[in-house]
Amino acid sequence: AKDVDHDLRGMAVSDLINQLKNPSTPLSKDDGERYAEALIDMLQDPQSYVQNLAMECLGQLVNLISPNTSQAAIISICSRIQDTGKDAGNNALSVALRVVVSKISENEEQKSMLAHMATPVVNTLEKSEGLSTDVMVDIFGALFEILSSSGTYLAADSEAVANVQSLLLRYISHKSIPVRRRAIEALGKFVVNTPGKRSEQALDTIFKRYQTSDSEEDSGVLLRVLVTIIRQSSQRVESLVPVIVDTELKIVDESERERRVVSLVAFETIIRHCLKYAQERRDEIYDAAVRALKYDPNYNYDTEDEEGDDVMDTGSEDGLDEFGDDFDEDIYEDDEDDSWDIRLNGVKLLSAFIKSGLYTPDEMVGRIGVELISCFKEREDIVRAEILLAYATILDQLKTILGSSSAVDMEVEYQAPAILSSQVPRTVSSLISVIKNYTKSTETKQLSFAIFSRLMSIDSSILDDLLPSITPLVIATLAAEDTAGALKSASTSLVKTNLKLDALDFLLVFVGRQGLPDAAADFLVAIKDGIVKSVSSKTFQAPMTSVYVANDLVRLLRVSVDQDARDISQFKQWIHKMAELALLNTSSKDTSLSKSCYVFLGTLLQQFGDMVDGSAVDQCLETLVAWKSGSSQDLDAISALTTAVTQPTHLPSAKVLGIAPRALEQADKLLIKNDQTVSNAGLGLIKSLADYGAEALSDLASELLNNIIHVINRTPVSPPSLALYAFASVCPFVPASFMQSIAPSLVKGLSSAAIYDKQSASALSKLFHSVGSKFPEQFEQWSDEILQNWCDSYAEFVRQRASKGSSVIQVQFPSQMLSNASKSILALHRGYLEANGQEWSNEFLAKYIGASAEASVDLACLALRSLGYASLSGLLSQDRELVDRINELVKSGDDDLRSEAATALGNYAGSHTEMLSEVFDKATDSEGIVQLSYLQAVQVAVDHVVGRKRNSKVAESAWRQITQYVQNTQKQLPDIIAQSLAVFAVAFPKTYIPFLATCISTSGSNAHAKTVFITAFRTLLAHKSLCAACDEQIKLVLSSVLSNIADSDVNIRRLSLLAMYTILQTKPVLIEDIVGSLQPELFSQTKVDDSLIRFITMGPYTRKIDDGLETRKCAYQCVYMLVRSLPHLANEESVIDCVVRGINDEQEIRTVVQQIVGESISKMAGSYASNMAAILDAIEKALGVKLPNKAVKHEIEKHQEMLRSAVFILVHLEPVTKLPGCDGDRYEEVTKKASEDQENGIADYYKELIRVSANSTTA
Repeated sequence: AKDVDHDLRGMAVSDLINQLKNPSTPLSKDDGERYAEALIDMLQDPQSYVQNLAMECLGQLVNLISPNTSQAAIISICSRIQDTGKDAGNNALSVALRVVVSKISENEEQKSMLAHMATPVVNTLEKSEGLSTDVMVDIFGALFEILSSSGTYLAADSEAVANVQSLLLRYISHKSIPVRRRAIEALGKFVVNTPGKRSEQALDTIFKRYQTSDSEEDSGVLLRVLVTIIRQSSQRVESLVPVIVDTELKIVDESERERRVVSLVAFETIIRHCLKYAQERRDEIYDAAVRALKYDPNYNYDTEDEEGDDVMDTGSEDGLDEFGDDFDEDIYEDDEDDSWDIRLNGVKLLSAFIKSGLYTPDEMVGRIGVELISCFKEREDIVRAEILLAYATILDQLKTILGSSSAVDMEVEYQAPAILSSQVPRTVSSLISVIKNYTKSTETKQLSFAIFSRLMSIDSSILDDLLPSITPLVIATLAAEDTAGALKSASTSLVKTNLKLDALDFLLVFVGRQGLPDAAADFLVAIKDGIVKSVSSKTFQAPMTSVYVANDLVRLLRVSVDQDARDISQFKQWIHKMAELALLNTSSKDTSLSKSCYVFLGTLLQQFGDMVDGSAVDQCLETLVAWKSGSSQDLDAISALTTAVTQPTHLPSAKVLGIAPRALEQADKLLIKNDQTVSNAGLGLIKSLADYGAEALSDLASELLNNIIHVINRTPVSPPSLALYAFASVCPFVPASFMQSIAPSLVKGLSSAAIYDKQSASALSKLFHSVGSKFPEQFEQWSDEILQNWCDSYAEFVRQRASKGSSVIQVQFPSQMLSNASKSILALHRGYLEANGQEWSNEFLAKYIGASAEASVDLACLALRSLGYASLSGLLSQDRELVDRINELVKSGDDDLRSEAATALGNYAGSHTEMLSEVFDKATDSEGIVQLSYLQAVQVAVDHVVGRKRNSKVAESAWRQITQYVQNTQKQLPDIIAQSLAVFAVAFPKTYIPFLATCISTSGSNAHAKTVFITAFRTLLAHKSLCAACDEQIKLVLSSVLSNIADSDVNIRRLSLLAMYTILQTKPVLIEDIVGSLQPELFSQTKVDDSLIRFITMGPYTRKIDDGLETRKCAYQCVYMLVRSLPHLANEESVIDCVVRGINDEQEIRTVVQQIVGESISKMAGSYASNMAAILDAIEKALGVKLPNKAVKHEIEKHQEMLRSAVFILVHLEPVTKLPGCDGDRYEEVTKKASEDQENGIADYYKELIRVSANSTTA
C-alpha cells in the first residue's frame, strides 16, 4: 500500500526477491497472481527505487508462475501504459514490459504463449498517445524479443501478423532516430523469423519501395531495413543484393550525408555477409570507399605534406549484428561540420575489404595501405583512430599470411614484404608528424605503438633505420607520469588502457628479435633507463611488463655478445640496477610482478652469471633457494633456479655446486607432496642439478631416486616424463646394489609403460639408455621384461583378431605399442654396448629374425622395427646377410611379419641409398602380395630419401627407374606407385611436376600408365601443405592434365574429373583462368553415354549395368564444386541443363543434383527462374514414375529416394518463383499436387522438407 512508509515497501519487495531466488515450497497459482498484481502496482510507486525493486522482482517471478499468469501480467502492464499515456510512470512500466518479455523468451515452454503477446504490445503502441521516446524504445524492444524467440509461432495468427507488419512498416519512418532504429531491428526480425506470406510480402514491399522511392530519406530508411535483414539472414535476400549494389553505386557519391552513410554501411554489410555478390563490383565499391575516406569539403590539408588519414573498423563482426552499432549518431557530433561521418563509414568499408580476402596481400599493402597512410593526418580523433586501426589490421592480415607459408614460398608468390619495407619510412614519418600535430591525442600515440609492434612482428629489422625518429617518443612515454588513455572509439581493442603499456608492449616485441645491429643497440642504450623507471610505475601491469622487457633484453644481449662479440659495457650498470629491483620485488604483493622478477633473475644468472658481480650472484642464488613449502611463489623461485642452472649456462659451476646440496634437499621434499605441479617443479630442478654429476648430488642420489620412483609409482602406466628424465639423470650415480634392490618392482612398471605410454617414449628411451650404460649387469633383466610385455600385447591382439566378432569390429595392429617397445629396446641395447666399449652390433636383434622368425612373429616384428629405427639413426652398417634375411621375410606368409619386413627394408634402403634400385627391381620381378610388400619398402625409402632428406641425386635416378617401369607396363598397377611418385613432385616441384605432366601427355594409348600418373597428380593435389612453388607449377600444367577429362578411356576420364574436383575444392584460384575452357567437356560428361550401358541376364531377371555411372557422378561432383568455389565463372545455362538431366538420372546422380541446387539456387536465381518450366517438367516426370509390380525391397527404397530428391529440389526452388520471368503459377500447381499426393507418400515428404526448410531459415 502506498500509505505504508516507502522504506518498508522497499524492504518488503527486497525480501520477496530473496524468497523467490530460493523458494522453500512451490509457488501456488493464487500467490503468483497476487504477487504479480502487487508488483505491477508498485511499478507506479512514487519512489523510483521501489519501482526498480519491483522490476527486478517481476523478472524473478515470471520463472515461477504459470504461462496464463505471465500472459495476464503482460496484458496488465500494456493496459496501464495505455491508461497513463504520456503521464509520469510509463518508464518503469515499459522497462518492466521489456524485462518480463525477455525473461519469458528464455523459457522454451512459454514461447508459444509469448507469440500471443504481440497483439497487446502492438495495441499499446497504436492506441497510446504522446508516449515518450524511451517508452517506445522499450516497447519495441519487447516486440523485438517476441519476434526473435516466437516468430515461428506468431505465423499461425494471421491477424496478429498483419498488425505487426502494418505497425513496423509505418514506424520505420518515425521522426525519432532511436524509435526508428528499434523499429528497423524489429522489422528485420519479423522478415527473418516469421514464416509465411506476410513476411515475404513485407520484404517485397520494402524492396519495391526502396527501388521506386524518389526520396533520399525514405530510400535510406528502407535500405537500413534491408541491411539489417542481410546481417540476420543473408540467404533471405541474396537474390536482391546485386540490385542493391547496382543501385547504390549509381548514387553513393551524389547523395546527401546521411544517405551516403547508409550506402557505405550497405556495401560494408554486403562484403561481410554476401561477399560473392561484391566480387564483380569490387573495384567500384573500393573506389567509393576511398572517395568517402577523402571527403572533407570544409577543410584544406597541406598538400605538400604527404601524411593523411584513413579508417577501418577492426571490431569483431559480432559487434555488427545489432544495427545500432553502425548508425549510432550519438558517437560524435560536430555542429559545424558533419563530413566526418562519411569518412568514418568510408574507412569501415575499407576495413571490410581488408578482412574479405578480395585483395591479395600485394594489393592490401600497396593499394589500400598507401591510401590509409596518406590519410593519417585526419583532423577528427575518432576517424584518425579508425584509420590507424585499419592499417594495423592490414599488418595483422599480412602476418597471418606470412605465417602460413615459409619465407621462400612467400617470395615466390607475393611482393608484399618488399612493398611494406619500401612503405615504412613514409609510415613512420607520418605517424611521428601526426603525433606532433595532435599532442593531446593519447590514442594516436597508442595506435602508433601498435603499428610499430606489428611492423616488427613481420620483419624484426624493418624499423632499424628509422629508430632515431622513434626514440624520443619512447623516451618521453616511459618518462611521463602514469596517464590512462582516453579511448573514444569502440573499436580500439588493439591498444591497452594506458599509453605506457603500449610502449612497453612495443619494446617487448623489439627485444624479441634474433640479432642486435648497431642501430638497435643504440636505441636500447637510449631507452634502457626508461625501462628501469617503469618498474616503479603505478600503472597496472606496467612494472611486470617492464621486467619481462628487461628479461628478453638480457637474452638479446647475450646473443649479441656470442655472435657479434659486442661490447655491452654500456649495459653493465643497467643490468645491476635491474637485478637490484628484481631482488627487491620478488616479495611484492603483486604476484604478477613477483613472478616476472623471479623469471628475470633466472635468466640473468643463466646468461650473465659469469659477468655479474660475485656478491650479486650469491644474493640472487640465495633468493632463489629461499623456499621450503612449494607455494605459488616458491614455484616461481624454483623455476627461476632451474633456468639458472640448466646447462648450457654462464653461471659458474662453483656457484651451482655451492647451492646444490641445499636445493636438492628441499627439492627432494617436494616429491612426496601429492601435487603434480609441485613435484614436477622439484623433478625439473633435480634433473638439471644431476647433470653436474656426483659432486652436485653428494650422498643424496639414492634418496632422490627413491622419491623419484615414488612419483613414478603414482601413475605407473603413464608416469610423468619429467620423472623419467630425472630418473635417467640420477640413476648413474647410485650404487649398483641399490639399483639391484629396486629393480624387481621398477622393471615391471617401466617396461609396461614402455609399451603402452606413447607420451613418455622419448623420456623412457633416455632412461633405458642410462640403465643399459651404467648397469650392464641388469641388461638381461630389463630387456626380458620389455620383450615379455610386448609379446603379451601382441598375443592379445592376435586373440582379438581371431575372435568371432572380428567381422564386426576391425582390430588394429598395435603399431604404436610396437614403436614404443622398439625404441626402448634399442636405447637399452645401445647403452649396454657403450658400457662394454663395443661398437654397434646387429647380432642381438638379428637373432630374432633368423630361421625361427615365422614361429616367433612377435619378437621378429620387434626386431625388424628396431632395426628400421637403427637404420634411420645411422647405426646400421651395410650387412648383406641381414638384408638377405629381411628379403626372405618380405615374402613371408604372415601379414604382420611381411609388413614389418617391408618397412625395415625400406628404412634400410633409405639409409643406404644404393639399395633403393635393388629393392625396386625386386618389386618389379615379383607379383601379387609380395610385389605390394616390396613397393611398400620402396615408398618408405622414397619418403625418407626424397621426402625428408631432399636428396636430388637419388631422386633423379629413382624417378627414372620408376617411371620407365610404369611406361613399359601393360597391366594395372597398384596405387602405392602413384603415391611414391607424388612425393617427388612435392619435394622438388619445379622439376617433377612438369615431368609428371609430361608423363601423362606422352602415355598415349597406354591407359595403365596414364592411370598411374594421373593418380599421382591427384595425390599431389590432395597434399595438405603444398608450397607456393608447387602451386605455381601446378597452375602451369593444369590445363594439359585436365584435358584428359575428354580421354577415350572412361577410367582416365573419371580420374581426371576427380583431379578437377580436388583442385576446385582445395585450390580453386589455380583453375579459375582455365575453368571456362574446361566447362564444355565437363558438362558433356554429365550426359548418359549409351555405349557404356550393358545388360546382364540372370535367370528371369535382366540387370542394367552402367559402366559410365561413376564417371558421370564425378562430373556432377565437379559441377557442384564449381558452383560452390567459383560460381561467378560457372556457365549458368549449362548448370541448369545438367540439373534438369540429373533429376531423372540414377539416384547417385540425383543426390549430387540436390547439392548443386542447394548451393546454386541463390547464386543463379535468374537462370533458375527463366528455366523454371524445364525444371518442373523434369520434377513432374520423376514424381510420376511408378513402382513395378511385385517390387522388391531395394526397388522400393530406390523409388522412395527418387521421390524425396525430386521433392527436395521442388522445395528449394521456392525463393526464385517470385522473380520476373518465372512461371510462378506453374510452380504453385506442381507444389499443390505434390502436397496432396498421399497415395505415393509424396505429401509426407513435402511437409517434412517444408518444415526442415523453415527451421533452417529461422536458424
